[in-house]
Amino acid sequence: MKIAIVGPGAMGLLLTGLLHKAGAEVTIIDYNTERARELNRDGIHWEGIDDNITLNIPVSTDLKDSSNIDLIILCVKAYQTENAVRSIAKDNYNGILLTLQNGVGNVETVKRHLPDASIIAGITSEGATLVSRNHVRHAGCGETAFGPIEKGRPDKLFLDQFSDLLSRSSLKTKISMDVENLIWGKLIINVGINALTGILRVRNGQLIELAPIRKLMADLVNEACLVAQAKGITLPYPNPVARVEEVCKLTSENISSMHQDILKGSVTEIDYINGAVVREGESLNVPCPLNYSITQIIHGIQECNILH
Repeated sequence: MKIAIVGPGAMGLLLTGLLHKAGAEVTIIDYNTERARELNRDGIHWEGIDDNITLNIPVSTDLKDSSNIDLIILCVKAYQTENAVRSIAKDNYNGILLTLQNGVGNVETVKRHLPDASIIAGITSEGATLVSRNHVRHAGCGETAFGPIEKGRPDKLFLDQFSDLLSRSSLKTKISMDVENLIWGKLIINVGINALTGILRVRNGQLIELAPIRKLMADLVNEACLVAQAKGITLPYPNPVARVEEVCKLTSENISSMHQDILKGSVTEIDYINGAVVREGESLNVPCPLNYSITQIIHGIQECNILH
C-alpha cells in the first residue's frame, strides 16, 4: 500500500515508522520546505518501544503524482487542516483520505475542500513524543479505531486491508461504523488530559497522582459528557472518567501534544478540544464554565509565550 502522511509531527512520524516496518511504501508530505529538507538530509530518528532506528523516508512538499497514492493520512494540527486540505485539493487528489487528528471539525473541513474524496475518520490512543524535529519516541500503546464517513466509500475490502496493515505494524486496531461517536470519545479523553498537562507541565500519568487535579480532570470530563449527551452521542466506553484515567496510565510517560506545543511556544489545539466543547455547549444551552476557564488559561499561556 502506498501511503502519504501529511504532517511530520509526533503522530505523523510515529505512524511513518510503524507503517514502514509493516511493509507499506510511505512518503511524508511537509509544506514546511526547510523542515522537509532537514528530514531528507538527516533521516528520522525513530525510537520505538523495543527498538531504536534511523529511517530514510522520502519527504516532499507536495503530492507530485497524486494518482500513485492509495491513501493519505492527515496528521496536521486541527488549526492547520484548512491549509493542508487546500494544498491536497490543488494536487488534484480525490482518493481515500484518513484523518487521525485531535478535536472536532476536521471531517467537515476535509469534505468542504475534497467533496469527491472517500473520507475515513479515526482516533488513536497511541502516545508519541516529538523529541526534536526528526526524533520521535513511541511513548505509550493504546487502541486505533477508524471507519468511513459515508457507507461503502471506501469499500470493505480496503478497510480490511488497511486494518490488517495497522495490525502488522503492532497497533491494536478496530473498524467502526460509528465515526462521530469515536471522535467524541477521543475528544472527551483529550478534554481531560491535554490542557491540564500543558498548564502543569507534567506527563500524562502524573495527572492521576495529584488528588486535586484528578478531581478537576473528572469535572472537565463530566461537563463535556453533558454536551455529548445533549448531542445524542453514544460514547464508546461505559465510564468516561475511568477511561480517561486508564489512558493516563497507559500513556503515563507521554508528553501530550498540547504540553509539547506549550513547551515549544507553539499555537495549541485548545479551540478544537476544550474550546469546541464550550461552543457546542453554547449551541445546546449546556453551560461549560470549567472548560471555558481552561480554554482561557491556555490562551493566556499562548499569549505569554508570544510576548516572551
